[in-house]
Amino acid sequence: MVNHFSTVGIPVSSEADFMKYANLVFESGKKIKAYGGTYLLLKMGNGIELWGQLNTQGEMIGLNPHYKGTAVSTVRLIEKIEDPTDTLLDGRVYSEAEPSEDGAFAYPFVFDMPDIAAQKIKYPVIQEVQLAAFAHELSVYTDEEEYNKAQETEPKFASEFFIPSGLFEGDEEGGRPSSMGLFGGRVLAAEKLRNPYSDEYFYYAKVKTLGGEFDVVADPELVTEEIREGNIISGSFWLTGRLIQKKFKLFG
Repeated sequence: MVNHFSTVGIPVSSEADFMKYANLVFESGKKIKAYGGTYLLLKMGNGIELWGQLNTQGEMIGLNPHYKGTAVSTVRLIEKIEDPTDTLLDGRVYSEAEPSEDGAFAYPFVFDMPDIAAQKIKYPVIQEVQLAAFAHELSVYTDEEEYNKAQETEPKFASEFFIPSGLFEGDEEGGRPSSMGLFGGRVLAAEKLRNPYSDEYFYYAKVKTLGGEFDVVADPELVTEEIREGNIISGSFWLTGRLIQKKFKLFG
């Protein structure tokens, strides 16, 4: 069964599976202080991250995966989305892709931030963000020619496009935007990776799309053919991101 955990090689298909990895994070995760509790970060290798959540009583209240790759996007963070169903350590950010100082931008979208309560964000602000896209649906095309031929109905999409599908959910009565997006883009780099903890494999592709870059990860069950550099991919994705902390060189 494909889910956000299996997308990075973590086989979770039952409550027992979930508790196994929750306990692993509880025992081995690095503690990060946050407003309203503590995060537990377990770096599993090959870019895979598990973010556990502890409340102020030290009880486990959440567990989220993230994939840390090399994709970089410039984003304007507008506001945190308030949702009563979230834990204090959960968080989604309403954002704008490829912003300019005059207020223009490519499109609005929403993404999850696994460590949002550990960040001191003064909205609105333009930041570099590492964005990961966990595939729910995925199509792979050899090149742009094959991609164009596969589009038999109107409207036809460019090879680099982005539709903030998660915003549509917020249009429904009582609904709130989700961190989902439909997009297509060009593969800049790709490889099949192994999760060192589970020995399970998953696919990774760094993708250039309209408005930025995404580190795409996919459960092998969704991948019908090997993903290679230069391919065009498209699909539906859950979006999660972390702020890129700038490093300064010291002189003297």
